[in-house]
Formats: sequence, C-alpha cells, structure tokens
Amino acid sequence: MKTCDLFKQKELVLSAEVFPPKKTGNLEGVIRALKSIKSVGPDFVSVTYGAGGEGADTTADVASIAIDAFGINTVAHMTAVNMTVGKLESQVEMLNRKGIENILVLRGDVCPTSRFFDFHHASDLAEYLSTRHPEFNLIGACYPEKHPEAKTLEEDIDNLKRKIDCGITHLITQLFLDNDKFFRFLELTAKKGITVPIEAGIMPMFSAKTLEHSVSLSDASVPAEFRKLKEENPDEKEFFERGIELAVEQINALIKGGARGIHLYTMNKGEIAERILPKFKK
Repeated sequence: MKTCDLFKQKELVLSAEVFPPKKTGNLEGVIRALKSIKSVGPDFVSVTYGAGGEGADTTADVASIAIDAFGINTVAHMTAVNMTVGKLESQVEMLNRKGIENILVLRGDVCPTSRFFDFHHASDLAEYLSTRHPEFNLIGACYPEKHPEAKTLEEDIDNLKRKIDCGITHLITQLFLDNDKFFRFLELTAKKGITVPIEAGIMPMFSAKTLEHSVSLSDASVPAEFRKLKEENPDEKEFFERGIELAVEQINALIKGGARGIHLYTMNKGEIAERILPKFKK
C-alpha cells in the first residue's frame, strides 16, 4: 500500500525504520529486528540506504524480506549521492520486481567518496521519478529545526516546498527531542502551503553515546529531561529503560498535540518497537 493512502484511512500512522547490514549476506540482525517489528503490527517499515549512495541491492533485499517473509508494507530509501540515470533505472526495475511501491527520496549523506552526477538534490530524484515512474509513491525527509546546511529555517522550508511540488506525498522528520520545535515547524510549513502529512521521527535515547551522536548529527535541541539523563549517566540498563520512558512521554505529547504519524528509528533493536508501538495502537 502507498503510504499516502494510510493517512486517508487512519487517524494515526505508526511506522519504524531498520538499516541493512554493511556486509552483504549478513542479514541475521535485521531479520530479527523485522520479526520483532512485525509482531507489533506497524503500518510500514522503511529500509535505509548505505552511506555515500552505496548498498542499493542490500536495501532492496531487506525490503523484499520485509514484504515476502513478514508481510510488512515497505519503503525503500534512495539517495541522489553517486546516482546516475542509468543506475536509477536499474534500481527502479529491481524495486518493481520485488513489489516495492514506496520510495523515500533523499540527497544522502556526503562523505569522501560522494559525487553528484545526474542528481544533486532529493527534489531532482522526486521530479524524475514522479515524471518517469508515477507508479511509485514518493516520500521526503524534513528537519523541524532546519537542515544543518541551510542558512535559515525559512530557507529550508522553501526548499521543502519545492520538493513537495516535485511529487512528494508524505514527509518524515529527522529525529528531534523538543516537541515545541515540531509543532512550530507544522505551523510554518502550513503557512507555506505544505499540506502533505508530516510524520514525527522519534529515536529513543537508549545510551549516552546514542544521545551525543544523534544530537551532533541532527543539531537537535536537547530539553532539560534529556540533559539530566545525560548528566546522571546511569548504567546501560537503566539508561535504556529511562530512554524508553522519555520516548513514550514524548510520543504521548505529540499525539495529544495532533501529530498524524510516528516513525520510530529502531537502530535494528526490535525491543524498541515492541516496547513502544503497542502503547499507541488503536
């Protein structure tokens, strides 16, 4: 099912993200995660793409397993980094063959091996796919506190509007910890004429390393309760438990505030989905 149709049928859409292994064939970890996620009945699962635009085959393999072995509605990531028209057409053929109809289009993380050939932005991918391959449903990413490379949030939302105009039907946010930032973002995007559903991306902070790394990557604001957790730095088990509790509290507040969807970044830890998603299923 196309994810855009889920929002027409449900008050709240619940989904999760997994990532493929770096080494081809080493699928045990992600299969365990998918099994756990399947047990709590998400509306869809997304499968990430390798850094620097590598790993399309593995992404498609994991997405195919999610569909064929577990019957989970699936979204495959695709990035502009290192992408050519020929490579894209090959990937489209592969996704069609595996029965995948949802693509999350991204620019992709820039690393030393990154090159931009036929596509420089996510909007370029969206425009090409929506024109040449309208059979796919296209999803986009967004940053409630602006993309780290954007000069201002307003500039970033202008770029986001261009991406929507290129065929994006549904947005998923980068992780954030401050709900006020999310609701402010909804107000600003609505003023710019962005009406597609915006799903809140949530990552439980299950360790001090996760909290520090996640915030450094996304430039997310850190509310007092998360700063307190980091300062107290409990042992691994206690940190995990309190991270789950804070995520549940955050999601509860988002839903009460009118969030249309929750996308859980699981980091291939199936227990995270098992502990959180059932609390919000109706």
